[in-house]
Amino acid sequence: MAELRDPLHAFDDAVIEAVARERDFEVQTLRDLVRKQQEVVRSLPGVDDIVYEWRKAFATDPLVERRPDAYFLSVPGHVWPEFASSLSASGEELNAVRAVHDRQFRAVLGDVGGDTDALVLTRP
Repeated sequence: MAELRDPLHAFDDAVIEAVARERDFEVQTLRDLVRKQQEVVRSLPGVDDIVYEWRKAFATDPLVERRPDAYFLSVPGHVWPEFASSLSASGEELNAVRAVHDRQFRAVLGDVGGDTDALVLTRP
């Protein structure tokens, strides 16, 4: 079996560190939350599968760019609260994770735009 990419592969350390500073989080705490969120997607139902499902389910295709190591998505806001329970995250923690995704998306591709939220998924 092939080695899986680190769940944080698609995220720059500088992005996580900047968001942690701005939101007064410990860097490792925020890094752990982002890692856990990525692992949740990998486990249920899997990164490729969830992107496929969202592309079929949402009125607008959320896939902005697919790279060999990551998906860059622009998803409806209701997607994020679904992660809160699986992460056992507070509203403040979830907002920090969302900020990391938004900042990483912007660093790579620019503004998400519209009424959607950025979501970056590391491909296994």
